[in-house]
Amino acid sequence: MTTPRGRTPRHAASAGVVRARLVVLSNGLRVIVRPNPATRSAAVHLVFLAGSAGDPAGRSGTAHLMARLLDRGAAGLSAGQIALDFENRGIAFVARARLDSLDLTARLLARDLPFLLERMRALVSEPAFPEEECAAERARLLTEILERDQDTAAVAEDRLADALFPPGHPYHAPPGGRRETVESIDRATLVRFHAGRVRPEGAVLSIAGGLTESEALAAAERAFGGWRPGATPQTILFPDAPAPDRLRVIVHPIAGKSQADVALGFAPTIERRGADLQASIVMSSVLGEFGMGGRLGLTVRENSGLAYYSHSYVWTGRAKGPLVIRAGIAPANVPRAVALIRKVIAEFLRRGPQPRELADSKQSLAAGLPRRFETNPSAASILADSEFQGLGFDYPDSVPARIAAVDAAAVAAAARRHITPDRAVLVVAGPDLDPARLT
Repeated sequence: MTTPRGRTPRHAASAGVVRARLVVLSNGLRVIVRPNPATRSAAVHLVFLAGSAGDPAGRSGTAHLMARLLDRGAAGLSAGQIALDFENRGIAFVARARLDSLDLTARLLARDLPFLLERMRALVSEPAFPEEECAAERARLLTEILERDQDTAAVAEDRLADALFPPGHPYHAPPGGRRETVESIDRATLVRFHAGRVRPEGAVLSIAGGLTESEALAAAERAFGGWRPGATPQTILFPDAPAPDRLRVIVHPIAGKSQADVALGFAPTIERRGADLQASIVMSSVLGEFGMGGRLGLTVRENSGLAYYSHSYVWTGRAKGPLVIRAGIAPANVPRAVALIRKVIAEFLRRGPQPRELADSKQSLAAGLPRRFETNPSAASILADSEFQGLGFDYPDSVPARIAAVDAAAVAAAARRHITPDRAVLVVAGPDLDPARLT
């Protein structure tokens, strides 16, 4: 094993919630271990830079299809044998592609960790991609795309990304692909994608549960230490997307629906590693997340009854992303609800957060993180994601202090920087509506 980035293996502060160690294997795989002697179970989270952002041009959906095929045959094992081995040991295993990453997660008895890691290494380094399994999964994915095209919430989300991120940007195409792109994905496409993306260098393996540090690290070294991919790694560029030059309104008709879904996205300016990330998270909490949905939920849903739901969230990844506001609305109420959402935004920009809502949001955000470390799966996921996104595996220990340092002025500044009412994209998916009534 080698030490991370030229330093000795480091521990997070013992007083924090992390209490973990990071070691980098000689092939570049970063291994994080968080022992939990209070349990006999364990959780594993393995992350690669192989999400849908890296799909080949014209073949969106490749990462999603590949993820679903990893346990359908590998290293001479059939799909049935892989499933039976997991079932006999009570191992819950899932592989899925996200926007930036390919994630493999497992819950198991701690004693089975050596077996699980050996099997995961086989799945990620020697997938077979059998032709019959490829055809079956491609057909299932095409069916899901047809269903998604009739889901107003999903369509609003996809059209928003399509409009905010230009063609060629990693976040432009829908992660699950389009019918025409998925139909073009053959086994050779999957093999090439896997060879260039699923590699130990830059990947993160997080283990949390009832094992000692030395036991977990030894098991990781035995399973993954000898993995040396032969293909040349492929890189992914994450450029900044240009801000919209105006308020753009997109109406996507879906006949026969009783609800319209609204997605309002502002300029993609929020950075996962930006100095104002915590201020932006607090901003979104106050505006549309705390309690029953922050100001938006209180005003648009509770007080006015114009929406079934209304909330906001910060969308960040390897590339800068936007603050997004979502709402589900009866079609007849869409113009009034959108006008009220814009009014809430304007008031927030004008006056900033109120002292009580700021204090409540900060308290909720700071208190929520330690609770998430109470379970092994959640702890393994948080540690892996923090390291994978370049924040450092011990970043969660600094979050409460970072949140405490956010004041009203910082939230107001983040709002002015990231909420751009006149440079945004508004998508309405549902029964047809005149865009002119929404501006």
